[in-house]
Amino acid sequence: MRVRGHVLVCRGPDCASRGAQEVYTAVALAAERQGLHEEVTQGQSGCVGPVCGRGPVVCCYPTGAWYVDVRPDDAEEIVRVDLGAGRAVERLVGARVGSA
Repeated sequence: MRVRGHVLVCRGPDCASRGAQEVYTAVALAAERQGLHEEVTQGQSGCVGPVCGRGPVVCCYPTGAWYVDVRPDDAEEIVRVDLGAGRAVERLVGARVGSA
């Protein structure tokens, strides 16, 4: 099995209150539907300070894109474009950290 990427969903207090659990679940389901669930590792993180207050925040690697104001409906696009094709979903990017 080849790991294609890693996705972290912030579970800090602000993101949690704005629906981070629903986003986390939507990302997992999107990866399953798109056949990427075995190639993408998914986890949760604490607060990702630089974009705090703009959550839910989703961080994807290796692109280094930190997505802000993510809704469950955005999960399909994040999985397809970022994790599947290796390109950032520009309309959701709030910051970039350590991108290649």
